[in-house]
Amino acid sequence: MDAVTRHLPRLRWQLMQWQQRLGVPGLLALGVMAAALAIDVAIIYPAGRSDDLRRQELQAGIAEHPQEVQVTEPAVVERLPSAEDFAPRLEKLLGILTQRGFIIEQTTLAYSAPGDTGLQRLDAEIPLVGPYILLREALADLAKEPAVRIENVTLERKEITSGMLSIGLKVSVLGVVE
Repeated sequence: MDAVTRHLPRLRWQLMQWQQRLGVPGLLALGVMAAALAIDVAIIYPAGRSDDLRRQELQAGIAEHPQEVQVTEPAVVERLPSAEDFAPRLEKLLGILTQRGFIIEQTTLAYSAPGDTGLQRLDAEIPLVGPYILLREALADLAKEPAVRIENVTLERKEITSGMLSIGLKVSVLGVVE
């Protein structure tokens, strides 16, 4: 007789004893714990070990070839206009809008300095009145200006037959603080 078949009746008897003591939920819990242990031993531990070995190899390779790092200001910051030029830049933006035929109402300005980046930001809320047809071209011209971002555009038509819109335009202008 084979060794496994000799012990098979005893294993069945042990399983029935455990089933009586633990019940079906207990046996399922025991099976889940055994499966988790088997997964840990067979899959997770070897993968973690190989990850550790790869990490050590990479760190050794990096240590062999150190790179000289020079910290410089980003090129974008060097090319930004100065914050002192906000007034002429804003006049240019308003000039673009008036050249396109828009009527500019009371403009609201707000200055801020985002973090300690060496930048200053001018937020301008510009209420306009004008035709929808010219709006796309005007916005394209504004977007071409350096360090200008169109934040928000709202459109409102008072009457369905009217060709004129009430436009709420919010733009941000960035400048380098020197």
